[in-house]
Amino acid sequence: MIKRIIAFFGFTETAKSQSDFSLFFHDASSAEKKKLLLEVVKEANKDQQKLINKYNQTFRHSAQ
Repeated sequence: MIKRIIAFFGFTETAKSQSDFSLFFHDASSAEKKKLLLEVVKEANKDQQKLINKYNQTFRHSAQ
């Protein structure tokens, strides 16, 4: 627990590594963030639609 408290307040000398994801959201403009998030939402919607279609096809086949 002490280690976490020390790390939280930044009393360690080791540098924290940052991920590409973290750096993008820290450094990117609002327009870039919006563009990325809209693309993610579009892809998620496509995946969900595929899943719904697959379920509906399975349900129709089992009902017959």
